[in-house]
Amino acid sequence: MSDENRNRQLLDGYCSESLTSEEFSEFEEALRQDASLRHLLIEYRILDSDLRDYASADVRDSPAHEASVTNLKTIRRMRVEVWAMAAVIVVLLIGVAVSGVRGYRDGLVVEAEPALDPGVAVLTQSVNASWKNREVRSGDAMEPGLWTLLEGTAEFEFYSGASVILEAPAELEILSENGGILRGGKLRADVPHHAHGFTITTDTVELVDLGTSFGMEVGEGAETAVHVFDGKVELFEPNSDRIMGQGKELLAGEGRLVGSTGETSSFAADDSRFISPTQLEKGTRDRIREKYLRWQQAAEDLRKDSKLVAYYDFEGASDRSLLNRSADSSDGLRGAVIGAQWSSGRWPDKGALDFKRPSDRVRVEVPGKFESMTLVTWVRVDGFDNQFHSLLLSDGWGRPGALHWQIHRDGFVELAVWNGQIKTHNSRAPFLMAPADFGRWTQLAVAYDGGSGSVTHYRDGSLLGQIDLSVTVPLAIGKAEIGNWTPPQDDSRQVRQFNGRMDEMMIFNEALSAVKIQELYQHGNP
Repeated sequence: MSDENRNRQLLDGYCSESLTSEEFSEFEEALRQDASLRHLLIEYRILDSDLRDYASADVRDSPAHEASVTNLKTIRRMRVEVWAMAAVIVVLLIGVAVSGVRGYRDGLVVEAEPALDPGVAVLTQSVNASWKNREVRSGDAMEPGLWTLLEGTAEFEFYSGASVILEAPAELEILSENGGILRGGKLRADVPHHAHGFTITTDTVELVDLGTSFGMEVGEGAETAVHVFDGKVELFEPNSDRIMGQGKELLAGEGRLVGSTGETSSFAADDSRFISPTQLEKGTRDRIREKYLRWQQAAEDLRKDSKLVAYYDFEGASDRSLLNRSADSSDGLRGAVIGAQWSSGRWPDKGALDFKRPSDRVRVEVPGKFESMTLVTWVRVDGFDNQFHSLLLSDGWGRPGALHWQIHRDGFVELAVWNGQIKTHNSRAPFLMAPADFGRWTQLAVAYDGGSGSVTHYRDGSLLGQIDLSVTVPLAIGKAEIGNWTPPQDDSRQVRQFNGRMDEMMIFNEALSAVKIQELYQHGNP
C-alpha cells in the first residue's frame, strides 16, 4: 500500500474513531511528516463544522433553504475529493453523534489519549541560526535525529536538564534526553547535578559527564578535543562496555586530544575557544534590540500611509487608552482600555495588552463604509478557553457590513460579515495551533476584496486560504471591541474574550496584496 493510500486509510479511521492506539500513534507521526495530510485533516474538520452548523440551523424545506445549501462557501485550496466525500462524512457524523465527539486541543482532535511530545530537548535561544532541512524556532521541541547547524549559534536544553550550545558549522545527532553524538564541529555543555550521566559521543571518544561544564570539538580528521571547565568527566572508547569509575578521568582545567586511531595527548582547557552562555545571551539581546529598532522605523513610515484607517502600535501606553497612530484623528478611534492590563510585547521594551478575563476588552468606533479592507494584527495566543476568541468584532449582529474577526478553537480563523443572507457570511481558513505555538507571537491578516468578491487569510505572511464570496457588501465596523465582544442583552451566546496578548493592529481601506502582507510580517517578525 502506498504512503498516500495508507494516510487516507488512517484519516478515514480517525474520522470514524476506529483507530487502535498503535494506528493513532502512526497517524500522529504521519501528520508531523506530511503537510498535505495536515491540510486535508483541517479541510475535513471545516466541512464537519459547516455541516454541523447547517444541521443545527432552524431552516425549512423552501427555496431559501435550497439556496443556502448551494451557497456553502468553498476554499479554493480545498481538494475536489473532499467535497466528493461529503456524503461519507455525513454518515461518519451520525456515528460520531452516537459515540461522542472528540474535542479539539492544540489543533489535534484528542479524547482518551493525550497529545504526544516527540521531543527530548527544546531550543531555548539562537543567534542567526540556520539549520539544514529543518525550520525551528525558540520554544520548539527537538526530537531524536541529526541536527545540522549551517550558520549561527543555538542553545538547547535537554529534558534531563543539561544545556548545550552548538556553534556552526556543526552536526549533532540527538539520541535521547541524556545525550547524543557529535558528528562534527563544537559544542559546550553545562550539566547540573540531576543530569549526571549525560553523554556525548564522537568517533573516537565517549564522554560521560559527572556534573560539570565542558567543551568538545571534532576536527576534520575525526580527532576530538575535550575541555573540562568545571567538575569532572570520564572518557571511554566508543561502543565499549563502560564501567563507571574505570574510565579516564578529567578534572577542571584539564584537556585531552583523542586522535582518529585512539592516541591521546594532554593540554590545558581553553574556555575562550567556546561561546559562553553569557556571550550567547548578550548576542541574543543585541539581536532583539536590532529587530525592535527596525520595527520602530517601519512603524513610523507606516503612519504616513494614506490607506491606513486606524493604527494601534500599543506603544506609549496612556493609562487606560489605546492610541491611534493613523492620520485620522476621529475621537472614536482612540481606544478605551477596559480590564486588560499593559504588558510587554514581541520585544521586552515594546508595549502590549494582556487579555485574560471575560471583562477584558478595548472599545473603539471606526467610522465610514469601505468596499474593501485589510485587518492585520500581532497576537500571542495563550490558550483556547472559549469556542470563539475575538480579535475585532462589531457591536451586535444583523447590521449590514458589521464584521466579526475571530479565532475558533476547532482550528480555523474566520471573518464573518453580515450581508443579509443565511449561511453565506462566514469566510473561514484553517488555523492550527501546535503545543509550541502557545505563548509565541504570530501575525494574522485578512483581506476583504469587495471588487473581486473574495476574502484571503494569512498567517505569518503566508497564505492560509482564499474564499469566494457569493454576496459582498460595504464593510462598516462602527462601534466595536478589540479582544472581546458584548452580545445583545437577549443573546446568551458564550464569552468570546481573547486569551493572550496583542501588541499591534492595523486597519487599511483596501485589500492589500500578498506581497504587502509579507512585507509587514518581515518588518514585525520578532
